[in-house]
Amino acid sequence: MKRFSFRLEKVLHYRKYLETKAQIKLMDAINEHQKEENSIKMIIAKRIELADECAGEKEKEMNVARYRLYYHCFRKLNDDQEAGGLALKKTEEKVQTHRMLLTKESIKKKTLETLKEVQRVRYLEISGKEEQKKMDETAIIRIKRVNL
Repeated sequence: MKRFSFRLEKVLHYRKYLETKAQIKLMDAINEHQKEENSIKMIIAKRIELADECAGEKEKEMNVARYRLYYHCFRKLNDDQEAGGLALKKTEEKVQTHRMLLTKESIKKKTLETLKEVQRVRYLEISGKEEQKKMDETAIIRIKRVNL
């Protein structure tokens, strides 16, 4: 009897490829999200550093020009933080989208793998029955020869 072959094997390989591709895109999105988080953390650290520096300048009685400089720096950092927050939300949505795509691809691949396993089990059952049938026929032929 011929060996087991799954007719949709190429489709299964393609599904595995699509799943791997989705995993790569998800990892890229996660890395992008982490970069955005790190940039926001750096902006917050700069604001804290600038606030400490400004507090030190207040003790020394800062002039108007220096005050305006600090004010514009704080404003720029606040704007950067808001922009980073928006970008962070977008990357978070992107991560969720890629997670859903990966889940869909995994389900499609798993469905084919399950189908392959079911067909393999069915093939093994049929081949076992055929082998048993051949053995029974062989035993019947031997009995007939002995009786003659």
